[in-house]
Amino acid sequence: MAHYVCSVCGYVHDDARAKTRWDSLPSDWTCPVCGAAKSAFQESSSEAFSDSDTKTGMFGMAGRAVMAHRMFGYVFLAIYVVLMVQMVPRLWMYQIEFPARTVLHIGLGMAIGTALLLKIAIVRFFRRLDRSLVPTLGTSLLVSSVVLIGFSVPAAFREAWATARLFTPENVQRVSDLLGQTGLEPAECQRLAQPESLRAGQRVLRQDCIACHDLRTVLARPRTPESWRQTVRRMADRTTMLNPLEEEPQWLVTAYLIAVSPQLQQSAQRLSGQQQRREQSRQAAEALVEEPEEPIAYDARAAQQLFEYKCAQCHSLALVDYVPPDSKEAARQIVLSMVDEGMEATEAELSQLVRYLTETFAQSPE
Repeated sequence: MAHYVCSVCGYVHDDARAKTRWDSLPSDWTCPVCGAAKSAFQESSSEAFSDSDTKTGMFGMAGRAVMAHRMFGYVFLAIYVVLMVQMVPRLWMYQIEFPARTVLHIGLGMAIGTALLLKIAIVRFFRRLDRSLVPTLGTSLLVSSVVLIGFSVPAAFREAWATARLFTPENVQRVSDLLGQTGLEPAECQRLAQPESLRAGQRVLRQDCIACHDLRTVLARPRTPESWRQTVRRMADRTTMLNPLEEEPQWLVTAYLIAVSPQLQQSAQRLSGQQQRREQSRQAAEALVEEPEEPIAYDARAAQQLFEYKCAQCHSLALVDYVPPDSKEAARQIVLSMVDEGMEATEAELSQLVRYLTETFAQSPE
């Protein structure tokens, strides 16, 4: 009795086990494992299979692997559709320029969608291209998905870690007290300050507020409770008739914004400190134009360590070897450009760097 092997998944059709002769199968019959057409099967003699092969079906493990692959594919497709239902409407509802992370997500999402459509079309309608294209498409899906997860999961973990700190008893009591400044009753303030209400406010912020814009400007600095309330109310007035933001969601997101204000304050303080240090470095760099009234003590070893520490923060030290300064003025300009790019240093440190660059790299040191 002849056996017929699927060239796609390895499934073996045995006339004796199936109780149906191969020739009597309809022309539109497909492989019960992978769905391959009847033409994808190849005839093989009985001697090629042992008794155990005919009982279990040779390549049975391969057939089960294909079935598992198909089920995972359905799950992957379902997840992709759910994500696209959430993300695609924002493409035309967004009112500002897309952030860099959003652009990356859009590009990877489109690439994954294109590969999915091609793979499904080939598997269902263009079987002759299966062997040549499907492995490449599957690999591209895997790589794109891993890259997308790599960009998304760390940010989600950081957000989850930061969110967990919002639900401490101290912060809950703080939110309840501050909500009272907006004119709410104490019982209502206590309800809105509970962790479940704060989580609901976070969902409103994620689903409704970011439908039109990102949160960079909104969360740039902390505000008073009444200021948060007015900001949320002003945004609610801009919502459409089809998707209005009712009073309850407004209060939920207001409570959540009040809860995150301490974190915003810390972030604003760090940013202000960075700006102050950068401004001080810029003023120190401007002072390099004039020679100091009192010479600054120079230690070649300490200057080298300072050079290696400061300059290696942004680029390789070999970059200076490729384009070395040929004079003291060139060394000064290099240091000034590094300050403009964000390097923080005191006037004494900048002077040490200029002298080190001059004595180490200048062709004719002054």
